[in-house]
Amino acid sequence: MKKNTVLTLHIEGVNAKGFGVARVNDFVLLVDGALPGDTLEARLVKLKSRYGYAKAMRIVTPSPHRVTPKCPVSQRCGGCQFQHCDYPAQLAFKKQIVTDALTRIGGIENAPVADVLGTAPTRYRNKAVFPVAPAQNPEGFAIGMYAPRSHRMVEIDDCLIQHPAHIRVLSVVKKHMLRHKISAYDETAHQGQLRQIMIRTSLATGEIMVVLVVNGEALPREIPLAQALAADAGATTVLLSPHTSRGNAVLGERFRILLGNGFIEETIGPVRYRISAPSFFQVNPVQAKVLYDVALRLSGLHPTTPGDALDAHAGAGGIALYAAHAARHIVGIDIVAPAIADAKKNAAINGITNVHFLTGAAEEVVPTLLTGNAHPQGIPSDFRPDVVFLDPPRRGCEPPLLDALISCKAPKIIYISCDPATLARDIKHLCTAGYTLSTVQPVDMFPMTGHVEAIALLRRADT
Repeated sequence: MKKNTVLTLHIEGVNAKGFGVARVNDFVLLVDGALPGDTLEARLVKLKSRYGYAKAMRIVTPSPHRVTPKCPVSQRCGGCQFQHCDYPAQLAFKKQIVTDALTRIGGIENAPVADVLGTAPTRYRNKAVFPVAPAQNPEGFAIGMYAPRSHRMVEIDDCLIQHPAHIRVLSVVKKHMLRHKISAYDETAHQGQLRQIMIRTSLATGEIMVVLVVNGEALPREIPLAQALAADAGATTVLLSPHTSRGNAVLGERFRILLGNGFIEETIGPVRYRISAPSFFQVNPVQAKVLYDVALRLSGLHPTTPGDALDAHAGAGGIALYAAHAARHIVGIDIVAPAIADAKKNAAINGITNVHFLTGAAEEVVPTLLTGNAHPQGIPSDFRPDVVFLDPPRRGCEPPLLDALISCKAPKIIYISCDPATLARDIKHLCTAGYTLSTVQPVDMFPMTGHVEAIALLRRADT
C-alpha cells in the first residue's frame, strides 16, 4: 500500500461517519461518501498501520441504494452523511452499525438488536446551530454549516432536515448584518461580532426561539433585529448570549432576553416541557415520543405496579416526567443547573408531584444517593430504584456512575445512547459485573445522518 495509488474497490459496509468500508486482504480502507454495493476507483490519501483512507475518483458500478441527493450542498456540508442513500437502506445500515459496535467493542455475539424504527426523513429537526464566519463573497461573511471534519464554512440557502422556520431566521439576520455592518466572528483572529445563531422551534406550539451568540456584550441595533425576527421570521423569543472565550463551545454562560419570555414549550405525549436556551432536549420530538414509549415499555413501570426510578441524565425533565404516571417516585439528575430549573418548572406545569430533581454530575450524585443513609428532602427514605434510565452525552457514562449502579444491584437499566461505540463499551462494563443484555432497540432520531439512537435493556440475574 502506497499513498496516491489508485485501486478498484468494492464497498462492503458503512460506518457512522459516512465512510464506505472496503477491504484489501486484511487491510481496511475507508472511502468518504461510498455506499455498500459501490464498485469504484479510489486514490489512497492516508495510510495507517491497519487501515487507511481513500478518495473516490470514479464510480464504476453504483450501489443499488444510491440516489440523487435533493440537497444541493450535500456532498460539501458536514451536516448529513446519507443524502445520497435511499432511506430504507439507511435504516438497515444503522442497525448494522449498532450490531457491529456491540460485537467488536462490547464482545457480544449475536447481539439482540431489533430493526431500526424510522420516521419522516426530512424537516424533522427542531434545533439548529448555524456558525457565522468571514467569507470571500460580496457580503464578506457566510452563514451555514461546516464542511466535514473541518471549520471550513459551507454557505446554505436551505437545509432539508431543518424546520422551515430556521431558514427564515437566517435570512432576517443576514439582512440585518449587511444593513448595520455587523462583522462575522473570525475564530483564528478572535475578532468579529456574531459567532453563532441557535434556533429552536416547537412543533406543538409553533414558538420559535433565536439565540444570537456574540463575541462581546451587545450587537448594533439588537432590539430592532429582535423585532424583525418576530415580524418576518415568526420568532416568539430572542436572546443574546455573550461569548468572549476562544474555543468551540456554542453558547456563552449568560443570556439576555431581547424579546419574549426566554423559553419555548414543546409537548411529547401528554407532557408539556418548558425549554430554555441551555437545556438539553431531543431535536426530533416525533421520534422522541417513540423513544420514550419504548423506554417506558422496557422499564416495566406501570400504574398498577408502580416502582421507583432514577433518571441519571434528566435534562429538562425528559423521560422522568414522561414516566412519572407509572412510577411511585422518580429522582432526576442533571449537571446543567438551568436544565434542572426547567425540569422543576415542567413538573409544576404538568401537576407532577412524584418526581424530585437534583443538580450535579450523575457520577457524583448517584453514588451518594444510593449508598447514603439519608436522602435529600422530598425523596422517600426507602427510595431504591427498580429501574435506572441512562441517557448520557456522546462520551457515555463515567465509570463511577456505572460502578454505583452495579454496587446497588439496580434490577433494570434502560440505557439510551446516541453513540453505539460508547454504548457498547459501557454495556461490556455492566455485563462483566453481572448484567445481561436483553434487547437493543435502535430509533432513527437523525435521518440522513450517520447517527442513530439506541435503547438497551440490561437486567441483573440475581434480583
